[in-house]
Amino acid sequence: MKKILTIVIALLAFAASAQKVEARFTESKFIKASGKTIEAEGNLKLFSADKMELRYTKPAGDYFIIDGKTMSTSVKGKKTVVDTEKNAAMRTHRNTLMNCVNGNWKQAASDNNAETSVTEKGANKVVTLSAKKTAPRGYSKIIITYRKSDNLPIELVFEEFNGIVTTYKISNIVKK
Repeated sequence: MKKILTIVIALLAFAASAQKVEARFTESKFIKASGKTIEAEGNLKLFSADKMELRYTKPAGDYFIIDGKTMSTSVKGKKTVVDTEKNAAMRTHRNTLMNCVNGNWKQAASDNNAETSVTEKGANKVVTLSAKKTAPRGYSKIIITYRKSDNLPIELVFEEFNGIVTTYKISNIVKK
């Protein structure tokens, strides 16, 4: 009976943490090799702890979708679907993004062999994940700014070892 109760409590806690959210986002990607910055924007929908959509309005028609173990993208009309169970690098990418968006930054730090620091900045909490050592690919640093009131991210900065820095700013957040 204790095991069943423990499982039920864990499932309820998980369901409570998986918020349905709609928002706007802007994306800024700095590419160190070229010195160029690529700007994009669109709509974000978070359906559950393992389902999220980024539908771009600029460039129109592009998308990035995580649906369970599948990641689907469309970039300039070129569509790709990846089974993240078969692709370890993409599985880590999916898990890191979903964990950061869902407030599970401790798991993202563990998955990326990173140290963490947490600071408060007004009504926000800023979590920084810093890689313990360099690697050929992956993230050297991740900075997530969460609203303290509901633990939803309002900014995510992903710094890769190769010098690419992608910043997502999230606004007009509506919880469903």
